[in-house]
Amino acid sequence: MSEQQRRTAITFYRADEAPSLEDDGIQTMAPGQIDPAISAALNGRHMAAGQRVRVLFKDADPDGFSLVHAWFGPGFRLPRHSHSGDCLYYVLAGEARMGGRVLKPGDGFLVLAEAPYAYTAGPEGAEVLEFRHATSFDIKIRDRTLEQWKPVIEAVKANGELWAAAV
Repeated sequence: MSEQQRRTAITFYRADEAPSLEDDGIQTMAPGQIDPAISAALNGRHMAAGQRVRVLFKDADPDGFSLVHAWFGPGFRLPRHSHSGDCLYYVLAGEARMGGRVLKPGDGFLVLAEAPYAYTAGPEGAEVLEFRHATSFDIKIRDRTLEQWKPVIEAVKANGELWAAAV
């Protein structure tokens, strides 16, 4: 085993030191993906209050692993989107609802790179771990019209005050 391998054979991380997804910069989004009409109809403060996403671990090697923890408030709905890297999701608490499937603690799902998906947090919210073999990835919003965003906007209207009070 080389000196480099011995030095990095075990790496620790602390949840209380984890930066937010935005602060870390692990995820990028090309500008102009969200129509201004959608932004005008969406209460951005409430949308932000409904999610807390932190980067627990990100390897220094660009081809290394990353681990993200995400909490979504009750009824939070993600817009249909995709990422540039494969992602393995593990439900820690609450429920993630995808179509007719309800994923509970201990359940999970794999989303391959560029595959569009969305899910809604259950009545208790959802807490998931996201495992990737990537330390940088993008997000592509696939819902492009105000009509496609209506379920997200309605979820924010119905639950935004609750989420904001929980922060």
